Amino acid sequence: MNSLKKQILINAPLEKTWAILADVSRTPEWVDGVKESERTGPVREGKGARWRESCVLDRQHIEVEHEMTVWEPMKKAVIQSSLPMNGSMTRTLVLHQKPEGVEISVEFAWDLGIAGMILGEEKVRKILDQSFTNTLANWKDLAEKPGLGTRS
Repeated sequence: MNSLKKQILINAPLEKTWAILADVSRTPEWVDGVKESERTGPVREGKGARWRESCVLDRQHIEVEHEMTVWEPMKKAVIQSSLPMNGSMTRTLVLHQKPEGVEISVEFAWDLGIAGMILGEEKVRKILDQSFTNTLANWKDLAEKPGLGTRS
């Protein structure tokens, strides 16, 4: 299993920052490469929420299925993803309120299965590292915009 850890500080309220993560229908607005997102289960938010995303990663179209497996509002979420060709990914997100904003620590762990063998693990690691960096920067930008990022 491969993994990366990332951290970012977002100068926005914890509630707004969490709301962006919680609304999986909005992932195309901030998750790098996601073009469409659709809930696939009856749970709209929290543990047990399921959704499908249509993504482009390194010019390749992929379909990804997700499930929220841990949900501690305003603190922690774990997302388990099923990737093409027997791959999987787990994202563990931990949020901490600090005086200067919300610190988010994320650990990404993945096994790309056959796709990893075909593409090469080092190439995949570089692609994912950049994608995860872009995603966190997009989340920061969306959360820090006045009036945006909350559910209506």
